[in-house]
Amino acid sequence: MHPSHNSMRENSKKLRRQCLLVATILLASCTQPSVDCTLSPNIADPTSTTSPIHDPSLINANGSYYVYSSSDLGSFYQSDNLREWRLGGQVFDALPDWLVQQIPNADHIGAPDLAFYNGQYLYFYQSHISNTCDAATGLATNKSLDPKSKDYKWVDRGLILRSKPYYTDINIYCGNESATFNAIDAHFFVDPEQTPWLVFGSTIGGIKLVELDPLTLKPPPNPEFITLAQRFLLQDDPIIEAPHLRYRNGYYYLFLSFNHCCLAADTRYHVRVGRSRNITGPYFDAQHWPLYFGGGTPLITGDGDYIGTGHSDLFSERGHDWLVHHAKRPAEDYRAYLQIRKLRWLSNGWPSLCTNAT
Repeated sequence: MHPSHNSMRENSKKLRRQCLLVATILLASCTQPSVDCTLSPNIADPTSTTSPIHDPSLINANGSYYVYSSSDLGSFYQSDNLREWRLGGQVFDALPDWLVQQIPNADHIGAPDLAFYNGQYLYFYQSHISNTCDAATGLATNKSLDPKSKDYKWVDRGLILRSKPYYTDINIYCGNESATFNAIDAHFFVDPEQTPWLVFGSTIGGIKLVELDPLTLKPPPNPEFITLAQRFLLQDDPIIEAPHLRYRNGYYYLFLSFNHCCLAADTRYHVRVGRSRNITGPYFDAQHWPLYFGGGTPLITGDGDYIGTGHSDLFSERGHDWLVHHAKRPAEDYRAYLQIRKLRWLSNGWPSLCTNAT
């Protein structure tokens, strides 16, 4: 029996709608945005030791400020006022044994995330083989962040997440037996019900969320990995990474970075944001486009002589929020600097770094 003309027309309409949807997704995901406004000024003094700082995480501990950076062994910096910074030291004297066993060619401690939880400071970190998803996330803890304190001692808690290539000859397709993901850029978050979560990930597998055991701070057996955001992979620069969460006035805000961090003059690294009523999503940007399909409202895409303004963290103190990120200076061979900017919340509930936005 041949299909009716009406049935064929309906199928044709459905196909056109599906094609239009796919085309729209591809166009939205490939667009290179810009933020054209006067930005909130960077308060970190570049004449102090604010470089080289990559992937910063900022925390206040007993009246002192600490920024942790990606580096060979986990460098950190100290400040009394958020403006002038000095080198404080490094977390590790050598790469942890478990990390070397898991990834023999590991050569760095990257994308740190600092938090205070249950009476101790948490330091999530990762290492991976460059341009692959052969990666691992670990955790170290400390009772104090002050190197002069008698309680100062980093205790490494070992492996939290591991992503391995599924095939020996394809090193950008990774995960574990539960899901496809890249075990980098982890951010620890506690929701209003005091449930601990880890949001993490990158291009392959997208940005993932997993609930943690409150005692071990590891995913429980047979965890559910929830995809919060992802991008169309077959574009020139499909990278998505560096997620972190903030809960405010009934919304969960997901901040993340788009594009490759380190392409010299071609770098288009920048920060975006979306929000959801539920921590597990779905997340939408200010134009109501889902982050699951490449959405995200741009917050900062450059700053004068600096490019690559990305890999952010959100620092809150005394009712004020600050976006902390790094930025590359082309005049210094794309050296990475720490930048700290006041974040404003607009009347519609969205965050902004624009000084004149309402």
